[in-house]
Amino acid sequence: MRTTFFFESYALLVICGHYGSGKTNLALNLAKKLKGLGRSPLVVDLDVVNPYFRSTDYQDQMEEEGIRVIGPVFGNSNIDVPSLAPGIDAMIKRATIDHPVILDVGGDPDGARALVRYTPAINIVEDKLVLMVVNTRRPETQEIEGNLEMIRRITKVSSLDIDALIGNTHLAEFTTLDTVKESLPLLEELSLKSRLPLVAVTIPETDPLLHPVPLPLATEFYLPVERLVKTNWQ
Repeated sequence: MRTTFFFESYALLVICGHYGSGKTNLALNLAKKLKGLGRSPLVVDLDVVNPYFRSTDYQDQMEEEGIRVIGPVFGNSNIDVPSLAPGIDAMIKRATIDHPVILDVGGDPDGARALVRYTPAINIVEDKLVLMVVNTRRPETQEIEGNLEMIRRITKVSSLDIDALIGNTHLAEFTTLDTVKESLPLLEELSLKSRLPLVAVTIPETDPLLHPVPLPLATEFYLPVERLVKTNWQ
C-alpha cells in the first residue's frame, strides 16, 4: 500500500521560513514528487530579496523533467532590481489538485512581503497549505523563541496565517540522519507551543533510511528529499 503524504491533498502550497531553512530545495522536491504522481506542478519563485539559491536557478533542470518554473523578471539595467512576473494572481487562482502551484517565498519577513500582493488570490484557493520550514541549525531558529518570533513576524508581514510546520534541519552536504534526529525534540516542542501541526520531517534521500517511517512525534512520516540546491563550489 502506497503512503499518502500531506502535500498530495493541496492545490496550493506556500513555502515560507527563515533564510537558509531549505525552502527552495523543499519546493523543488515537492514539485518532483507531485510530478511523479502524474500531476502538473508549477513552481513560482517569489524571492525578490536574495539573488542566490533560487528556484529559477534550476529552471532548465526542472523543465527537462516537465516541471514549469517561473520567477522574477530582471530589467535591462546594471542595478538588477527584479520585478515579479505578470499573471501570477491568475495562476494561483487556477490551482487545482491536478495542476498544483508551489510558491517558493523569500526568506524571513523581508522575503514574505512579496506575498502581500497575492493574498487575495491565495485566499480564494480552498485547498491550500501555508508551510513554515524549520531548520534548527540556523542561528535565528535554534531555539523555541526564535522560531515563534519568526512565525509571528512572517504572519504579520504576509497577512497569511501559517497552517503547519515541516522540519527541514540540514547542514547541506554534511547532513546525516543524526542531524535530523537531534532536531526532533525542538520540533515537537515548537509544534505544541505554536499550536501548529508538524506534518513531516525531511531526511536526506541518500540515507539508508529511504522510505517513510513513522516518527515518535505528533507527525506522520519522514519525507526523503534530494539535495537539488547546491552551493556554488559544488
